[in-house]
Amino acid sequence: MGATPRIFAHRGFHSPFSTFPESSHSAYLAAIEVGADGFECDIRLTKDHEIVIWHDATLQRVAKNSARISTSTLDELRSVYPIMTLDELLDLAIAHKKDLAVETKHPVRYRRAVEKALARLLNSRSAEIKKSGIKIYLMSFSWWATSYNSQSPFIGTFLVRSRTFLPLARFATSGLNIQILREGYIPPDPSTILVWTVNEPEDIHLCKKIGVQVIITDNVSVARSV
Repeated sequence: MGATPRIFAHRGFHSPFSTFPESSHSAYLAAIEVGADGFECDIRLTKDHEIVIWHDATLQRVAKNSARISTSTLDELRSVYPIMTLDELLDLAIAHKKDLAVETKHPVRYRRAVEKALARLLNSRSAEIKKSGIKIYLMSFSWWATSYNSQSPFIGTFLVRSRTFLPLARFATSGLNIQILREGYIPPDPSTILVWTVNEPEDIHLCKKIGVQVIITDNVSVARSV
């Protein structure tokens, strides 16, 4: 049996597993309450170039509103949904000593500007991050984005779609979809792997057996109980 993986809350502890809105401040606070070791989030740039915590290009799936992140200001988005900024999530992570996995989405309207904005923010708060002792993983499905992120003092992570991309020696950490592990693939060094999205008890046991570093889950309370 491998080492116990750390548990990261996938967009916070949110509906349908809790009553809290996805990627909201309350969802991340709830994740702390039920025992998350860290947070996972997706980031995009708004029209006024604020870095916000949001997975989709629009608010449609979650808020039933057609507002597009890239063509709306932060205030406009917040008039519809309690959307967070990355700066606010960093406050929470630092205060509660929670590691943070940040994924930049691509393709997007502002292209590499999102990585540059992310680097500026993290560099401006590097002293606080270092003092808190938290780890920050920078992730993307874009090879260019991950190559850019890997130049930062934080941990560059490449999220892979297929086992054929492993091992990626130039990156400190790699990511895998749980389906790849279900099919029997064993990473060369499981202790450097983040696995998403791990919601079922049998998948949590599999990750523990293999010895992966982090599981990213929608249901932190179940993961913690397992």
